[in-house]
Amino acid sequence: MKVYVKHISLIAFVIAILTGCSGKKEITERTSSTYVPLEISLGLQRTMCYGSCPSFAFEVLNDGRASLTVGRFTEEVIGRHLDEGDYKCTISVIEIDQITAYAEANGYLKLNDTYDDKRVMDLPVAISTINGKTVFNRYNGPNLDDLYSKIEELMSKANWIAEPGTQK
Repeated sequence: MKVYVKHISLIAFVIAILTGCSGKKEITERTSSTYVPLEISLGLQRTMCYGSCPSFAFEVLNDGRASLTVGRFTEEVIGRHLDEGDYKCTISVIEIDQITAYAEANGYLKLNDTYDDKRVMDLPVAISTINGKTVFNRYNGPNLDDLYSKIEELMSKANWIAEPGTQK
């Protein structure tokens, strides 16, 4: 009788373990299939030069959260005055996808990572990011003005909210 009880207990224990593990696996699979890691979908940074070049850094995550750090001479790019500092907003994922699709269709992902000559000092840099691919474009790089214009137009339409510490 003791052997019989031990076998039943062992069988019940094995069944409990197997069903418990399969339930956890299902939860893990469900969780992992809906989890989307946050990453930068779209970005554009322009650096200063010795003249009146606009300087800013703009990034949008794949969930639409955007950040903008405003430097100097950005009125023309953004279409209005924003004080120097940090801003946040949310941008439509559809608009982000349109720009990233445009960039990818025009060969952005095949570009070199860097177009530069370290001896050239007075040219501003345009650093763009599309779905994880970043291109540093200062000297002898491809003409990405159409892409930059699309990104800057998106920036100009956004309803930017100043972060604490941004001067007014």
